[in-house]
Amino acid sequence: MQKIALLTYILVLFSFAQPAKALSEEEAESLADMTAVYIYLKYDCGYSQIPDREIRRAVIYFAQRNKWDLNNYNSQLMEKLNQSGYNDLKGINLPQKAKCQALARPSLSLLAYVK
Repeated sequence: MQKIALLTYILVLFSFAQPAKALSEEEAESLADMTAVYIYLKYDCGYSQIPDREIRRAVIYFAQRNKWDLNNYNSQLMEKLNQSGYNDLKGINLPQKAKCQALARPSLSLLAYVK
């Protein structure tokens, strides 16, 4: 339940961004997958010290760098996409440690850069 609340919180915050063009389905899926990775790292890989605001900042930064418009972000659709991405990550048949390391390497570097 806490994960869904966090995802909803992130979605609401996305509505304040001002990029240049409408968010396509592919872009929405990319953002949902990115959000799912950070949520997975935070709750399933022991990175609980990652603040929610840093996750939000990294995802918004990524969208803005790509000039994606977050104004047409449908929160119900995004919640489903986020949950789907998270479930996909949980379903990957790899040892937990290997999965966490593979996800952490590129994802945590973006968090560090955005700070």
